[in-house]
Order: sequence, then C-alpha cells, then structure tokens
Amino acid sequence: MTTTASQIDLAARSFWERPQEERDAAFAVLRRESPVVWSRPAESDLLPPEENTRGFWSLTKYEDIRFASRNPKIFSSAGGITMEDFSPEMTELAQSFIAMDDPRHAQLRGITMNAFKPGNMRRLEGWVAGHARDLIDEMAPLGQGDFVELVSVKLPGRIFGSFFGLPEGEVHDRTIDAAQRLLSWTDPEARGGLTALELFGGAVMELREVAAMLAEERRRKPGEDLMTWIVQAEWDGERMTDDEICAFFVLLAVAANDTTRHASAHAIHAFSRHPDQRDLLMQDIPARIDGAVEEVLRWASPLLHMRRTATQDVTIRDAEIRAGEKVVLWYCSGNRDEDVYENPYTFDILRDPNRHQAFGGGGPHFCLGSALARTMLKTLLTEVYTRIPDIQAPEADFLVANFINGIKRLSATWTPEAA
Repeated sequence: MTTTASQIDLAARSFWERPQEERDAAFAVLRRESPVVWSRPAESDLLPPEENTRGFWSLTKYEDIRFASRNPKIFSSAGGITMEDFSPEMTELAQSFIAMDDPRHAQLRGITMNAFKPGNMRRLEGWVAGHARDLIDEMAPLGQGDFVELVSVKLPGRIFGSFFGLPEGEVHDRTIDAAQRLLSWTDPEARGGLTALELFGGAVMELREVAAMLAEERRRKPGEDLMTWIVQAEWDGERMTDDEICAFFVLLAVAANDTTRHASAHAIHAFSRHPDQRDLLMQDIPARIDGAVEEVLRWASPLLHMRRTATQDVTIRDAEIRAGEKVVLWYCSGNRDEDVYENPYTFDILRDPNRHQAFGGGGPHFCLGSALARTMLKTLLTEVYTRIPDIQAPEADFLVANFINGIKRLSATWTPEAA
C-alpha cells in the first residue's frame, strides 16, 4: 500500500514510535508531495488540552529550512523552540537565549562566546581527550556491555562536570541524571509514573538549583571552569542575570549530555550496520575521522527539529503561512534531501561536500557547541577504533521522541583488550 502525504501525521505520538526507516520514508513522501505541510496540534501532555490548540507548519526541504534559519526577523525563536508548546514560564526557565530574538539574544550569545575564548577551549580539548581515554581504559577489558551505559552517558557527563566544576559525588550524579531525563518526556519508559510536565519540570528545577549554587560559589571563589567564566564574562558592559545563568546551565546540560551522548551511540551503531565504512575508516583514521564525524552527524541527526514562529505573513512554495503560526524545521528531513545529497540513504564517510543541518540551518542560532561536539566525537571514535576496532552493536533500543533522535540501550561486543 502506497502512503500519501495526507496520511502522514507528524503530530501523532504513534508516528514517533515507528522505526526510523519508516519515518524517513514518510518524510521522503512529504518532500516529494507536500514539502511545506500543515499539522494539527501535537499530541502532548505539556499543556492542558484546552490550551493545546495550535497546529504547526513543517518545512522538510533543505533550502526551506536554511531560508527560515537565516531570516530571524520573519521566523522568531521567542515563542519556543519545540513543536510541542510549553507554558511561557517554562520556556523562560529552560530554553535560555535559543528561545530569544535580538537584541537580547545577541547580548547573551556574545557573553557566552566571551567565555568560550580560545584559551578556555584549548583547556576543554584536554579534558575531552583525557576522559575519552579513561573510559575506554575502563570498558576495553570487559568484552561486552551496553555502550550507552559504559560510554555514551559517561563521556559527556564527565566533560560537563569538568566544564562546570561540578563537585564529585551526589551533586555531580544528580545533575547528570537530571540532564539526561530532560528531553525524554515523550518516552513512556523514561517517564515512569510521571506526566510529561512533571518529568520535564522536575529536571529543570533540579538543574537550576545546582546552577544557582555554583554561580554563588564561583563569585566568592573563582576557578578554572565554565561557571566562573560565565559569571565573569561581559559583552558591551552587560553580564548575565542569575535567572539567565540558570537557564543557560539548563540549556548546556541538554546540549552537552543529550545530543552528544546520542550521536556517539549512533556512530557505533552505524559503523556496526555498515562494516564497509568501518573498514574504510580504520584504513586511515587520522585522514578520515573528520569526514566520518560529519557523516555520523548527518546520518543520525541527533536533533530532529527546531521550531520558529512566523512574525508576518510569508509564502514558502505554495504554503501561505500567517503571522503567529508555528513553523517546524525538520533537520532529520533536510539531511536526507535528494536535491542536496547524492544517495542520501547511503552511509558514506567520504561524502564531500557534506553541509549537513545537524547543528541547524545556519543564521544567528547556529549551535554554539558544534566545535565541542565535533571534538568529542572525533576523540572518542579515534580511541574506540584504535583500541577495540572489532566492536559490534547492530541492534539499538531507540528513544520514543520527536525532538531528540536518541538511543536508550546499545548492546555491544568486542575482543577484550588485555588489562
């Protein structure tokens, strides 16, 4: 039976429970038949039913996503960044400057970039290399285990802890756990007995409590960590307020822990499913690792979408989008666009050019952490395929989610390295 665009419901939870291959096929139909499509309100527990009344437009083509990303005066971030609506209060608490427009967006981004100056980034690269090496030291003698549990969760967690100067022990573990729960509100297993809003809101408040504590400590006793750099950073004479520091901490907790965590698991899964590409990488890791990282990011699209809100009436293709309507940018679809990529469903680490949209479609909201994410993946994959090159993990247990393309569990085997 042939699926048509009218039969595809991106708002339904059941759509996101389907295997990725089926979702990819559905987006291919949309790109071909209805590249800018209207959907009913997303099925969601984040707002009461009587308030969940807004449908959304979807952009599924690479160039349309790029256009919306680079025209923030038409496509605003201030109304929220997910297809599902949060309350305005929760948006302010959790989404920091990615849910803002200029001029405050530019000010906060400038403050953050000041904290990410070259000397600080060089220090961070050293932390990444050390933590990746330590983790493979720990897992290599085992011969089998859940790669997500052994590595994907731990590496970004340890780096995030070093980055912010989190004290070892209960505070560190509680912070990383909250960060990992934050974007799992659509997954029944992750929610347990909680509602989506209880899961999300609880994680946000835990992270903000830690951020407030750390900011106060670093003002009294500066250290060599990002929280110190953030509380000290200025841009045009402006500093972040306490509320803005807490929201930024929540934002970076997600960016550092969830997206990079899932990208690393997707990498091992992809190379296990495509051994020819693993062999190609291992023939010359130093020369091919950068291309491998870019293809992993395109292939996995760990961030499935971002959302904007139209500030004025605008027509894209034949769709008449009205001011105030939500517009969702599907990066997972843009990264499979047949008009941009030759053989988009082929995992190819030699793909060139590979201007994927894993970090967004460009413009002022392009991901600040893209360099760090690339460094983490490059360092980790180099360590893995140098030390335990025969690692196999062909079967993954995927997160049910419409925002993060996540892997919950990834059972792996490899030849144990002598202790």
